[in-house]
Amino acid sequence: MNYFAHLHIASLTSTSWVGNLLGDFPVDANRLDSDLLLGWRLHQKVDVMVDKHEASLLFRAMERKGRRRFAGIVQDITMDYWLIQNWPQFSSVPLDVFCEQAVAGLVKDKSRSPERLRNMISSLEHDNWLSNLGTLDGVDRAIRSIMHRWKHGAHLQGFIDDLPNVVAQAEAPFLALYPDLLDYVEQEMKKAEATHSLG
Repeated sequence: MNYFAHLHIASLTSTSWVGNLLGDFPVDANRLDSDLLLGWRLHQKVDVMVDKHEASLLFRAMERKGRRRFAGIVQDITMDYWLIQNWPQFSSVPLDVFCEQAVAGLVKDKSRSPERLRNMISSLEHDNWLSNLGTLDGVDRAIRSIMHRWKHGAHLQGFIDDLPNVVAQAEAPFLALYPDLLDYVEQEMKKAEATHSLG
């Protein structure tokens, strides 16, 4: 899952907005404040569950132009697309209201964020582009952003070249996976409440 899904999970679990994004940024977990650490740990558990889910395995195995070994990166971004497309199914909060809440929550802990995340939060303060992740243009921009900062980014070009098809391929896996993920998160939070730790 990418940024939007992790923010949705943060809202459902009343855990740190920033903490739930930190799994995608370089941090020393041993130095995190307890609330950020809780979100970071939840992010890690979510990523592992998603990677192992049969719907993810199916998506990564599909025939397409993009190289199979990098399909998981693109899956994360397309999952955000389909979450936004199906938003009323997963939240009673209007999409624009949620996006405002998410940015406000991120800004609150901006000073405790690593530099690249602080820059992203600043970008969202200037122009709240979260809902744009639910458009083909938003998916394109997200993939190109990874391409520009990752040394192996050129290998994602095949997904860009076949983007409408790639996004369409992700719909069924998302619908199969996301309800299971939310159930998993609920169970993990119940364990955390019982043990006061996700570790």
